[in-house]
Amino acid sequence: MKIINDYILKESKLSIVFGITLFTFIFLIEIIVSMMESILVKGLSVIDVARMISFYLPMILSQTIPMGIFLGIMITFGNFTKNSEITALNSMGVSLNKILKPVIWIGIGATLFIFFLQESLVPRSFIKLQQLSYKMVYENPVFQLRDKVLIDGFANYKIYIDSINKKTKDAEKVLVMIQEEDSQYPTLVLGKTANWEDAALSLKDADFYRYDEKGNLVVTGNFEKKRVPFTSYFKDMSVKVKDIEGMNIQQLRKEIEKKDRAERIPYIVEINRKIAVPMSTIALAILGVLLSIGNSRSGKGINFGIGIVVIFLYIVLLNIGVVFSYRGIVSPFVGVWTPNIILYIYTFILYSRKVRLI
Repeated sequence: MKIINDYILKESKLSIVFGITLFTFIFLIEIIVSMMESILVKGLSVIDVARMISFYLPMILSQTIPMGIFLGIMITFGNFTKNSEITALNSMGVSLNKILKPVIWIGIGATLFIFFLQESLVPRSFIKLQQLSYKMVYENPVFQLRDKVLIDGFANYKIYIDSINKKTKDAEKVLVMIQEEDSQYPTLVLGKTANWEDAALSLKDADFYRYDEKGNLVVTGNFEKKRVPFTSYFKDMSVKVKDIEGMNIQQLRKEIEKKDRAERIPYIVEINRKIAVPMSTIALAILGVLLSIGNSRSGKGINFGIGIVVIFLYIVLLNIGVVFSYRGIVSPFVGVWTPNIILYIYTFILYSRKVRLI
């Protein structure tokens, strides 16, 4: 039996890798398109874009591994049926339960790996992604400076750029508002043009206006060149995972303790989702076998189509359940776990039918 198990595992490897790669690429298409825009329009390096995409991968893989395993198992056992290998195993007295054993281990291993991704790599990747974003802002102003946008992410500064020169990449008609601690009104600095130099905004032909506590103009002047430094802002920046999807279960539980009852719902939903999605892997792996084998080869294409419909319905039901949970229509447990319950019931019904035939 060990030889058969090893054979099934060996034949499944490439198909599973193909399935995971396919679904991962589909999920990455939107990100890749937006990154291409960043390369062409915002002047980002290909290396930085590749690093950003790599930091998205753990989160995407946690969602595509169950689907990839499902597709890979279907392809593998579809080939077994086509080549009459399942019939040969049956004639040797190999039962369906023994055939399913290595597949179940694949599902369990993938489930544990997804938990590892979610609890360890995903939070770290989100932090790395944020750090890389800050690095690009630090080194490349075009990524941060956009025309007709007020930027207020800097500590005591607000910046407004009227336009960006597409040829020189310089900002034009720039307004910088500097909030002084001893004044209610900000100091205004107006620059004809500006560019980024060593973590500082360098304004050329700049006028400045300072007001007293009553709002009266007290100081004004003109500079040929005025530097507004942001070095300390970048050096002292502490990065923290803010996106719920980038938190692990422990982080989510800590955030729940700080929230009131209404604000807890998204965090409770995410905790349930981080458990439910990996747990679907085992059922999908078994289902991939059950939909691919049988006494009749003519139904293989139909079974494959049914399999795609099943995984599509699972994703749709999960998203609907999450939305209903957010809106308070159903509890987070019911909204998130209902697709899994339906999936396992369908798998059990199909198993009951197949075990009597094989």
